[in-house]
Amino acid sequence: MKVDYDSEGRSLLFEFGDAEDYDRVKELSGGECIVWVLADRAVSIQLLSADRDIAALDEAAENFDLDAEGLKAAAHAALAAPDREITIEIGQKRLIETEARAA
Repeated sequence: MKVDYDSEGRSLLFEFGDAEDYDRVKELSGGECIVWVLADRAVSIQLLSADRDIAALDEAAENFDLDAEGLKAAAHAALAAPDREITIEIGQKRLIETEARAA
């Protein structure tokens, strides 16, 4: 994914893949989180007032089956390096010992 923090606009923009098309837009968290959707998959997310709070990413993750921890890690990286595009790859979560025993 690519993520960019615009310090002037105080917003984060996440892009998943190279898709530029979308068929609908969904607003979450009272309009603070805007998700562009294509075929029921999030293609990009814009989080407004990202310098204050990134909790709305949890709602986006839940609604679109995304990795909330990965989104927040990417958000922190972009906030730490503002006004630059960050490319980040988040791998699958490894099983911890208790999860492996339960499986």
